[in-house]
Amino acid sequence: MLRFRSRAASPGAALLAFSLAACAGDQGPVAPAPPETRQPELVRLSCTASVAERTVVCASPTPGEGGARGVIVGGQGTYVQLTSSNVSYTAATQTLQFDVTVQNLIPQPMGTTDGTTPSATGVRVFFTGPPSTTVGSGTVTVQNEDGQGVFTASGQDYFQYSGALLGADGILGTSETSGARTWQMHVPTTALTFRFSLYVAADVPFPKGYVDVSPAADSLLEGATQPLTATVRNVVGEVVPGAAVTWGSSDTGVLTVDAGGVVTAVSAGSGMVTATSGERTGSAAIAVCPSLAAGAVRAFGMPAGASLCLGGGGGGAEYTVVPVNTDDVAAIALGVTGSGITGVTGGPTPLRAGTGARLAGVRRGAWSGEDYAFSARLRRTGARERAGRAAARSAAGGSVRRAITPGVPAVGALMSINVQTANFCSTFDTRTGRVQAVGTHAIVLADTSNPSGGFTAADYQALADSFDAFVHPVLQANFGAPADIDGNGRVILFYTRGVNQQTDAAGFFLWRDLRPATECPTSNVGELLYLAVPDGSGTVGTARSKAAVYEHTFRTMAHEGAQLINASRRMYVNTPWSGELEEAWLDEALGDVAEELVFYSRSGLAPGANLDVADIGGTITVQDAFFRYASPNVFRLAEWLRAPHAAGLVEPDAPDSASRGAAWAFLRYAADRKGGAQASTWGALVNTQATGLASLQAALGTDPLPWLRDFDAAMYADDAVPSPAAAYTQPSWNFRDLYSGIDLDPGPDCSCAFPLVPRNPSNGVQDSFTLDAGGAAAYLRMRVPASAFAGVTVRTGGVAPPSTVRLAVIRRN
Repeated sequence: MLRFRSRAASPGAALLAFSLAACAGDQGPVAPAPPETRQPELVRLSCTASVAERTVVCASPTPGEGGARGVIVGGQGTYVQLTSSNVSYTAATQTLQFDVTVQNLIPQPMGTTDGTTPSATGVRVFFTGPPSTTVGSGTVTVQNEDGQGVFTASGQDYFQYSGALLGADGILGTSETSGARTWQMHVPTTALTFRFSLYVAADVPFPKGYVDVSPAADSLLEGATQPLTATVRNVVGEVVPGAAVTWGSSDTGVLTVDAGGVVTAVSAGSGMVTATSGERTGSAAIAVCPSLAAGAVRAFGMPAGASLCLGGGGGGAEYTVVPVNTDDVAAIALGVTGSGITGVTGGPTPLRAGTGARLAGVRRGAWSGEDYAFSARLRRTGARERAGRAAARSAAGGSVRRAITPGVPAVGALMSINVQTANFCSTFDTRTGRVQAVGTHAIVLADTSNPSGGFTAADYQALADSFDAFVHPVLQANFGAPADIDGNGRVILFYTRGVNQQTDAAGFFLWRDLRPATECPTSNVGELLYLAVPDGSGTVGTARSKAAVYEHTFRTMAHEGAQLINASRRMYVNTPWSGELEEAWLDEALGDVAEELVFYSRSGLAPGANLDVADIGGTITVQDAFFRYASPNVFRLAEWLRAPHAAGLVEPDAPDSASRGAAWAFLRYAADRKGGAQASTWGALVNTQATGLASLQAALGTDPLPWLRDFDAAMYADDAVPSPAAAYTQPSWNFRDLYSGIDLDPGPDCSCAFPLVPRNPSNGVQDSFTLDAGGAAAYLRMRVPASAFAGVTVRTGGVAPPSTVRLAVIRRN
């Protein structure tokens, strides 16, 4: 069925009636419509039925015959077409029977007031009055009518066509023919011929007429102009000559229209141009497409981003559409449909040509030093213990326990340290630690029950020296110093088999050690990091070689040290303590940033240098620093890039590997974008009582949620499209080149490719997926042919997504 996109429905559609020649062949058009100033006429057509010949023949009325006043001029073959078939007569019952169909010939649908909802009355064919016998005698009557109504007079018989007779939608569209109804008339055998007249009555959307608005194109690029034409028509679509038209726009921020009907596309979006002539109106929906040069990125909110158009330009254009879920709590199911797009040729993702350099010896060892499930359990346990710390304080009475003797101990001194993690403040697992080395900022303890073959005294001294030389300076410069509740001015590094027995992680920090024993009886009451020990045979957990432990211990010092400082300063420096620690995602991300900052310190490189394979492979010193401190972040980010829709960046719960990688990269992006002294940004995130996004907003000085969308767009656009705006770049890392030169997977073959592979939707087919909370994104690659336009719709449950869904559109070429 044809719909009227360019016409606005009028309220309260009136009766539309047509005069018809009934049940005969096409009698040709009736006289043209009278001038607009006259009341139109319903021309009565006379029909003659011959029982003997089994025919029904209709003709125009002869001159002088009367006509009834009505709303329009009607005519068989002009506005409607009634067709009869299967004419038969049964003498025994004196019944003349025939089948009749109705065809709509006007430009409006019949049997509806709005074009979509069927009217209860459907389409009715009614008799102007009783049939009259012209040859013979007797009275002819309608036998199986649906009812009697008042149309042009009272008591007029009618047949109703509705429901399935008008098609699946119950409306008789333009050029549509109804199903057949069987009409029966009682005709005495003495009545040889008789006459009757028929009319059709039906609701239509525009009973007063309408205005046809005809754009040459319904999509325009920003800045383009397009003249429109308006044709004023009466109810049956005939042109009303000389009718004046007034133009208007539904949204002048999207498009404007002048008095002559020339439309100017102002900004991306969609709007309606209306043409009004008296009571008649019409409109045209026009989509304004963003005018993007190659490399440009455009951001959209909702609902504006729910329906977009994209232009192909003179040579065709490739776009990547990136919906992002910035809701930090709830996932959302989306469907994206591209109409007018073509398949994208070439590789699955645009790859910047690598430098040709390859980083040698890059393999992830069997032991990664990570245990995300253990980290999540620690955080859940910690949250539970913090919630009940008032009860713990009451149970402890006035007793005070100090595992760490205040002041600087001597080498060889012993301390009893609780390493229990299952119940922070109620269970003990005490180990004896001997002081192995005392540095300027670190005290190294070794569990006296550690497996043999581990670190030597010289190794422990080297660990203390290294912490002093390059871990502590980075932590203090960027995050500040911890509170020093044990009065020794140092962080205790406890190398204990207790770590190996509980987790595959290279180490951890417990906030409970920062609380007094009166509040948490099992606290060690000091600044303390727990670190794994070498155990090549795996006697107390996963086998860990001395070299592997040494490899992971420094980044663990940095990561866990940052978390220690964050918690310590919240409790004792940024007073009064709110009782809350940093949200898991931001706490872990800051620890990962600390690892990266040590990489810069050790390599002599700096943020903002767009580091690629050639930079990392420049010297053995730089390579060693990269693999020790920076590569774990790069590996985790790769996991997110492989399925960016499945993991958020700012999830409130303890993050997994992919989320951690993305959160680190987002903090790096945010600090680069903010500019200025980055140490002040990192410091602001720990010198506060705010948490999560509130803490990040205060540090950045702006709402970080739009930056989630921009970061996701930058992960695709950076170093892949020509000269993107600064907001869509990654200033510190050239990830596309970097991933082309490192091996992300174990095995003999190098993976060596940028992991992000966009989705490739088919034309007109909805691509459905679920975006995780907290910045998860999907990347949909589309091509628009030359000199054409494509439409892109984003939906959730069939409607526009909420404002928490944000969109970026990237033009590649």
